[in-house]
Amino acid sequence: MTTFLKHSYAIAKNTFKEGVRDKIFYGIVAFAFVFITFTIFLGSISLGENIHIIRSIGLACIYLFGLLSTIFLGVSLIYKELERRTLYFILSKPIARGELVVGKFAGLLASIGVSLAGMLAVYLGVVWYEGGGFDALAILAVWYELLELALLTALTIFFSTFSRPLASIIYAIIFLYVGHSLGLLVSYAARSGGFLVYVSKALYYVLPNLDKFAIRDTIIYSSAPTLFGVVWVMVYALLYTGLLLWLSSRLLAKREL
Repeated sequence: MTTFLKHSYAIAKNTFKEGVRDKIFYGIVAFAFVFITFTIFLGSISLGENIHIIRSIGLACIYLFGLLSTIFLGVSLIYKELERRTLYFILSKPIARGELVVGKFAGLLASIGVSLAGMLAVYLGVVWYEGGGFDALAILAVWYELLELALLTALTIFFSTFSRPLASIIYAIIFLYVGHSLGLLVSYAARSGGFLVYVSKALYYVLPNLDKFAIRDTIIYSSAPTLFGVVWVMVYALLYTGLLLWLSSRLLAKREL
């Protein structure tokens, strides 16, 4: 276990450095900072609802730009190593596929976490400046967003083990859309009846339900989830993320390198 952690940490550290140096990462984060700050102007023309508007747009922007960072950095994470043939050099050392996958995941998630923390700091400053005080619940909302992005990071790594970046982006977008539409799918199937009910329930329980992480609207109106709800969502994200990382390491082990 000590060797596993040591190797994974070394890979994660290098991946983190690459992530924060990536032009895409800097571009997305810079644009997010500008956009969140711009919500001050949007709030000023909202007829007395400026704090609600700022909180709604600000939290949505943090999620959106965190999502872009995750997809565009994650889909090429393993594929880039294969194209550059640097993966051959890494695996020539006593490093297991699982250590590589976990290290890449941890490094990328750390860089995403840094970007979310920076955007959150700007968001909290804007809300405080506009008279909304310290928005402590926003920290919980961003934590939920980070859990969702952790799951999505594991998914993009999974895709990058067998597909090109463009295809991986398409797969990730489809997965994201379906993951946020499972509740609607089950409701529609229940009204329609027939075999579709069983199909929708199977998809509901097999695929990750990403709506569990979407608490932004609830947070905006100062309503927080219960402690049990927070713990359950964390366990839910951990289980799916762990499964995806395990599948990624298995797929990578079967590739002829």
